[in-house]
Amino acid sequence: MKRFSCGDVIPGCHRVFAGAGDQSVLDQVLAHAAADHGLTEPPMALLELVIAHTYPFVPGRDRTHLRVVDAPPLHCTEAPGALLPASTREPDNEGHGFAETLAPVTPLAGNSTGLAGRGGAEHRPKAAPVSSDHDSYRHDSYRHDSYRHECVMYRGEQGFVQAVLPFVRDGLARDEPVLVAVIDPRLRALRAALGRDAEGVLFADMAELGHNPARIIPAWREFTARHGGRPIRGVGEPIWAGRRDAEIVECQFHEALLNVAVSAATPLWLICPYDTATLDGTILREARRSHPVVTERGSDHLSAEYGGGDVIDSMFAAALPDPLTHPTTIQFDGCRQRHIGRIQCGAEAAGLPADRAAGLAVAVNEISTTAFGVRGPVQIRLWAEPGAVICDIAGAATLDNPMIGRSAVIAPDRRERAIRLANAVCDLVQVRSRPEGGTVRLRQWLSLAAASS
Repeated sequence: MKRFSCGDVIPGCHRVFAGAGDQSVLDQVLAHAAADHGLTEPPMALLELVIAHTYPFVPGRDRTHLRVVDAPPLHCTEAPGALLPASTREPDNEGHGFAETLAPVTPLAGNSTGLAGRGGAEHRPKAAPVSSDHDSYRHDSYRHDSYRHECVMYRGEQGFVQAVLPFVRDGLARDEPVLVAVIDPRLRALRAALGRDAEGVLFADMAELGHNPARIIPAWREFTARHGGRPIRGVGEPIWAGRRDAEIVECQFHEALLNVAVSAATPLWLICPYDTATLDGTILREARRSHPVVTERGSDHLSAEYGGGDVIDSMFAAALPDPLTHPTTIQFDGCRQRHIGRIQCGAEAAGLPADRAAGLAVAVNEISTTAFGVRGPVQIRLWAEPGAVICDIAGAATLDNPMIGRSAVIAPDRRERAIRLANAVCDLVQVRSRPEGGTVRLRQWLSLAAASS
């Protein structure tokens, strides 16, 4: 048996198909693409992408943004593969195996098409004293009934555990769902410190979840939607020493967007740890700009550097770095779609595997057609840099929503859908818009292992 989830290629689509083999699945997908997505003549690159994402059928395969790391046996020190708990699965309504059952995703931000008034007082929570008593895990200072986005400065692995352990244990004592998304070895260190209490915590490997930083906000949204307005708390560490410069820039943009991606009334307390022993001062200063509350040396305070919506605006309008090598300009051909083949061939020539080159080509085509192609000429540039294949799409049209591609819109327009597609199939997506026009830069890493280092 083979299985394909349309959401792997077209974000927001929840249809799942199963059949005896690749051709059986492909026939169903082609009928669905024509009827539901208007793709009566899908390009060859899209067909290759469908085939690349058609897998042998395994009950319970995860198709959500949030992939939870199962707890290992108590005698085991290595975390196994990422899977959602079996209790979240049930047979889908077509009898094709199993589908994830999540609460409906609802918008968490009041403005889903733009961010007017972003960074206002409603997104600047009041500071509350943080308990330094690690032996008492039900402390009034940890009570919360609204959104709180907090930066926690720590030093080294031991400092991480000391900073996060009381926060997590207090949440468990209050019967609040807790999600911890960090990388190893901190994930294992916290799990070990919790002992049997770790069984009540959801753990996600941020190296996988945050591989593309634009996928993190949708994962927090899924986690929030599951719990129907109950107070919940999370630990998310998107930035660590060793991430590439472009990844860090997008993680910083992600941190700023978190201030408007969640409504002030949502009872989510989210702390974002930063390691002062391994991160340089520039990164730590930027963390203070993007978090309303900062905890350092056991006490918290409202951040004097917090920039609110100004941080989002400045990052969204910032120019992207010039290519390090000479780019190839590819003529956008919206009628015959010859540009898709040129992008795919160029990416493969640079060392990208065929399925990932196809994903890049399809994403470029969707963005060129929907975000820019209807409003003037489109410029496509393709080049390779050490460890990556990069493609720029630029046009005269401006993009007015910094949350594009990760917003809470349930029925997205074609622009939003195109950027979601890019986020699903590319390793890094950077969207920028200035008065003279917009740019979307897509990256595929030549080494996936290096990308997660």
